[in-house]
Amino acid sequence: MKKTQAFVVMGFIIAIALAIGFFTQMQEEKSSRVKAENMLGSVIKERDAIEAIMTKKVREKEKLISQLTASLSKERIIVSKLTENLARSSRRFASADLSKKPIELEKIIVSSLLEVEGKVLAVDKQNDLVVINLGAMNNLKSGDNLSIYRGNAFIANAKIVKAQDKISAAMIIPANNAKDIKVEINDTVK
Repeated sequence: MKKTQAFVVMGFIIAIALAIGFFTQMQEEKSSRVKAENMLGSVIKERDAIEAIMTKKVREKEKLISQLTASLSKERIIVSKLTENLARSSRRFASADLSKKPIELEKIIVSSLLEVEGKVLAVDKQNDLVVINLGAMNNLKSGDNLSIYRGNAFIANAKIVKAQDKISAAMIIPANNAKDIKVEINDTVK
């Protein structure tokens, strides 16, 4: 009977040890699962934040593409109209009777660009560009040269790179004798 009791006690001890082992293993698995779920949750939050940023950037790029496409379309229309005008002018010139006496016109006086005076609105020092308050309405066009003054002192020359109706962008061409003087907002443009 002592053997049977010993086996029963031993079986009981083994059962308790197995139960403790299983309980410990379940707690470790639960702890590992909670850690994995927390990690997965933070990864999902990070992914969602990155996705939101990427979605915003995609929208910005799509908007820029749309604007560039519209601008390109306008440019194509302008080129098409200019081509038509050139062809029409070429046909007129080709069909003109050169034996006729040319028509003499009275002198036409055109106001000089030098009479127009503007101001520097913005300065991009990194790219040596200025924005001025004169534009196509003042007979400015890309390639025109201007002078920039502060009071009566000459600072620099500038060359128009883009002219819109009322404003233009110009590249600064520094004067040889004025290397230390930088163009500033409100400088005069002639």
